[in-house]
Order: sequence, then structure tokens, then C-alpha cells
Amino acid sequence: MKTATPTMHLGGLVLCWFLACVAHADTTLQVIDPWIREAPPTAAVHAAYMTLVNNSNQAVLIDSVTSPDFASAEVHRSWVEDGIAHMQPVSQLEVPASGTLVLEPGGYHLMLFDAQRPLQAGDTVTLLLHRADDNCILVKAPVMRSNDTGHHQH
Repeated sequence: MKTATPTMHLGGLVLCWFLACVAHADTTLQVIDPWIREAPPTAAVHAAYMTLVNNSNQAVLIDSVTSPDFASAEVHRSWVEDGIAHMQPVSQLEVPASGTLVLEPGGYHLMLFDAQRPLQAGDTVTLLLHRADDNCILVKAPVMRSNDTGHHQH
């Protein structure tokens, strides 16, 4: 009889998380144009961007992000104040009722840490946006070169 290893347990947890997310798929929040910037092969951090459209008459709160493709993920906000660039993690994203929130370079974005495999342009990554009400949004985001996206540098 084979004994379960910590890796097997982690894989099972990720699968359960994924299935729970799919089972509670959200139709009120639409994800448009998700993408992840290609980084050098040795990079420990990647950034993800997308537009979130709330089709409901109540605000939607995203309180965490996970991915089976990364060790961890965080929501961050960047801004420039007095000519100095700043970035900090935020605990939640709020998509206003019947509104839009853009995750883009220089603003809100997802920081993705320690890719589980080397990523390059053309690859696809799975992201799970966890809502405060326990619903979950499954996002498939392509990895793209920054000059292929029409977006600015992070």
C-alpha cells in the first residue's frame, strides 16, 4: 500500500479547490482579456492583468486569488506619488455594482509568485478569483510578450 506524500495531498487539495470553483461558477462577474506578462525564465514573479465587469446591481468583492500554476498570488496596487513609484498588496478588490474594474500595469494587478513550471509566450495559466461570498471565478490567462498586448510595462 502506497503512503500519501505531502505533494499528493497538495495535489488533491488543488483539485478539490478547482472543482469547488467550477461547481460554484459565477455568472455576475465577467472577465475580459486576461493576460500574464512573459518574464525572463529565471523570474520568480509574474504579473497578471484583466478587466472585471460586474453585471449585477451589487458590488462584487474579490478577497483572494490562487493558481495551481503558482505557489502563491496576491492582489497589488501600483501608483506614482511625487515622482516615486509605489506598490503594495491590497486585501480585496471591489468591482462596483454594474461597473468595471481594470487590472492594468500601473494600477491594480495580480502578482504571481514562483511559477510551478517555466512560462513563455503562448502558454496558458489558470487563475482562481475567490469572491467574498464563497463563489469563485475560473480564469484562463495566456502568457504574452508585453509588446504583443498593447499594454504598458509593469
